[in-house]
Amino acid sequence: MKRIFLAILAFFLSTCLYAQVQLSATTDKTTLTLDDELTLTVQVSGVSGNMVMPQLPSLPAFNVYSREAAQSSVNGKSTLFFKYTMMPRFVGNTTIGPVTFKYGGKTYQTKPISIRIYRSGTSVPKANNTQSQNTAQAAKAVDQLPPLERELATRAYAHTSEPYFLVAAVSNKTPYLNEPFILAVRFYYSQSFYDAPYQNPAVSNLFMEEIGEAQGQQNIQGRTYRYEEKRYQLSGVSAGKARIGAATVTFRPGDSPLSIFDRFFGGSAVQAEQSVSSKPIEVTIKPLPTANKPASFYGAVGTDYTFSAKLDHDQTEAGEAVTWSATVQGPGNLKTTSDLVFPTVQGVTAYPAAPAAGVLPNQKDRSYKVFKTELVPLSSGTYTLPAILWSYFDPKTNAYKTLASQPLTLTVTPATHTEKQVNFGSVEPTGNGIQTLGKDIRYVISDSAPQTSWLVLLPHWKWVHALVFIWLAVCLFMASVGKKTAAKKHAYLAAKAQLKKAKIYEDVADTLSAYLLAKWNISTASLPLKDMEQALAKKGVSPDVQEQFAQLWKDLESARFSPQADQAATLAQFTTRSAELLKKLEETK
Repeated sequence: MKRIFLAILAFFLSTCLYAQVQLSATTDKTTLTLDDELTLTVQVSGVSGNMVMPQLPSLPAFNVYSREAAQSSVNGKSTLFFKYTMMPRFVGNTTIGPVTFKYGGKTYQTKPISIRIYRSGTSVPKANNTQSQNTAQAAKAVDQLPPLERELATRAYAHTSEPYFLVAAVSNKTPYLNEPFILAVRFYYSQSFYDAPYQNPAVSNLFMEEIGEAQGQQNIQGRTYRYEEKRYQLSGVSAGKARIGAATVTFRPGDSPLSIFDRFFGGSAVQAEQSVSSKPIEVTIKPLPTANKPASFYGAVGTDYTFSAKLDHDQTEAGEAVTWSATVQGPGNLKTTSDLVFPTVQGVTAYPAAPAAGVLPNQKDRSYKVFKTELVPLSSGTYTLPAILWSYFDPKTNAYKTLASQPLTLTVTPATHTEKQVNFGSVEPTGNGIQTLGKDIRYVISDSAPQTSWLVLLPHWKWVHALVFIWLAVCLFMASVGKKTAAKKHAYLAAKAQLKKAKIYEDVADTLSAYLLAKWNISTASLPLKDMEQALAKKGVSPDVQEQFAQLWKDLESARFSPQADQAATLAQFTTRSAELLKKLEETK
């Protein structure tokens, strides 16, 4: 039973593994003359492991004189690219039969491709050209895309002869101040690559935050391109011109380097580094209108905002704090908006708190901002917290819109504290208009006062205070000087003792570093050798001692990274040289 279960599981896993394998074959043209070249490109996606070569059909009408193979991997899955360049042999109609690919116990085939070959010098007709039809269909599909994706796909058509290129586009070139808009950057490639660091575009007069990545593919002039896309959300800092610089990808074409054996027998060789960049984009930030701007506008620009307010609890005692919070959610970066001003409530003391802002989970293009204030009611009763107004500018309607929260009710009961204080919430009227609030009269004791002691008069002798203060200051100063002197003296003694215990070169270097730090506060960890020499010169170290230190430090560095054959003897030499140097440094005044 266990074997049957394992067999079923293996079959299920293999089915899932190979179900996503895709095979395609395209040509750069379907009509050509005897003097033209034809390029057949075969692409295999969704495979893993080593490269498996496809099987070409019989090609009696062509001579294949060039073959190229490339491979790229994403998340453990590989995409294989095979390019065959061939010359036609005779005139007429011919067909490139199905290309076969065997993988995982299955056989995959492409559709046949019809080719028309004309005589040399003949004008090749473009009517009924399959490539033109495919291009027209692709262009029609592009027109149905959302505006930003359509702009990216359209820009890609200008690079049909390039195997690698980078394009960028924005969703809005004339946004309002603080209005969020999207920047998308796509790296297209029709061949494999590796070692490809990406450099973000530089921006001016703009806030920019990365909001996501995507992958996809696009058919351009019969060639299949894959692309990697990065997206950013931007907003203008001030009205006027803004600029998005070029994004750059630096890469090496081909597969990752193989062994010498593999390269010699047909593997891809390491190619020279290349780079592609997108074109800079100019953006104009429009100012917000001043007419009809409400007082409750705090700088948010966009659409589909929500606004609400709440209390953490709607019942409390007099003198206890209640948190009144208001939350706004919507597009863009709400961190840049101004803080909300809560309305005042009679009989309640408010203590505003710092707001919190961030991005909504799983919604990188929408953010939130929470405003809070602590309310402390002074007496019992029922309080009505008015509606809070919050306004934003809607660029679709070119008008300001105001959102309002619901009014809230806070019920405050008399305080139940037992501390000795006046409790305004618990005082009950007596019925005659007079209330007893408390007693604050204390009777004076009439007994004779004792004779004044000299200790009582001591605070009036101000000259005694001055003498004590001066004496303490002198003691502190002398202790500080003595402590520093003792610390420096101890640094030398500690360094000598540490040198005797040194077992490796690093111990000697660490001893010198600790001594310089303790004696003159010179940190060798953060200074190059030249700066260390300058620091020693400022402390009065003579040039010859500086040179002795520099040479010792260089030799230590060399020994640490290039150990000598007789390390014990070399270590002893370093210990002796270091001890002599420490003695000269200690003699420096």
